Amino acid sequence: MKRPFFSLITPVYNIERLIAKTIESALSQTFSDWEMVLVDDGSPDNAGKICDEYANKDQRIKVVHKKNEGLAEARNVGIKNATGKYFLILEGSDLFPNENTLSSIYSVLSENEVDIFFGKLQDVNETDGKVFGVQNDYSVNGFIGGGKELFITLFDNEDVLALSSPVNKVFKTDFVKENELWFCKGIYHDDDEWIPRTISLSDKTYFTNDIIYNAMTWDGCFGQVSSEKSLTKKAHDKMFLAEKCLKDIDDRFPEKNTAFKKKYYEYYVRIFIDGVATLNSVKEENYRKTIIDSAKKYSACFKYAGKCVSNNLKILSLIKKCLGTNFAIKMILKRYSAE
Repeated sequence: MKRPFFSLITPVYNIERLIAKTIESALSQTFSDWEMVLVDDGSPDNAGKICDEYANKDQRIKVVHKKNEGLAEARNVGIKNATGKYFLILEGSDLFPNENTLSSIYSVLSENEVDIFFGKLQDVNETDGKVFGVQNDYSVNGFIGGGKELFITLFDNEDVLALSSPVNKVFKTDFVKENELWFCKGIYHDDDEWIPRTISLSDKTYFTNDIIYNAMTWDGCFGQVSSEKSLTKKAHDKMFLAEKCLKDIDDRFPEKNTAFKKKYYEYYVRIFIDGVATLNSVKEENYRKTIIDSAKKYSACFKYAGKCVSNNLKILSLIKKCLGTNFAIKMILKRYSAE
């Protein structure tokens, strides 16, 4: 069976009102050499049934039904079931900006193979279709290298959506599978864990400032205001993934004191600090204790702070070493409250 050029990976959960629009967005593409992998993540509504109805009409669409395990694992299952040369993640409420989106991406990738293709996204109101936010242009353009040098460039230029969002990009399927680049299950901010690692391992990339993705929003799509319980979980997950990624990069790149390692350390040390700083937003004592316990559990991040370029982070590492974790936490909170 011929391998499709693109795999469109779509996690599906509790979006029966919107999933048909996402599927129709794929069906409307002028470029037709694709498959769509709809991952029904144990959706409690009729979204899974709607997916099956479309799969029965078009053989390019396949559905994987699974128990609910969250977005990260739904993406992993989609990648593992992808057979296309390249894949992109099309969330189950989002759309392509126009009918020629895949065709324009193909015109680049058919001539030159890359590990990652970077495009831009825009925020669109689902109710009236109006654009209310457009991603900033990238600091680089066209074909460039990948890996450690690319990470440094994106970090130095604060290309936030280059380093955090997986939906405005196209990935070479074999590159991701061979490097076992799976999303971390069960945590918030799994994109922050996945994207920098993936960029660092790439060899060749392509950047365009063309918009390839419509991120749809509507009233209530981001849920209610975060409770102290959810803030505490997010804070823990930031600190967990920071230590996980710091240790992972040392395993993958054992060389010491390189410019790349110092910038990579700083990226995740700052995520760790963001987690600690959540204490400024949490008042309930049990939740505060949980955050402090997490800071102590993942306190190896303070050691990595001493290896960063930033003098402030080096001083923070020294404070922790000489005066202990509790005092270092107080210094973080004082600085964040001042800002």
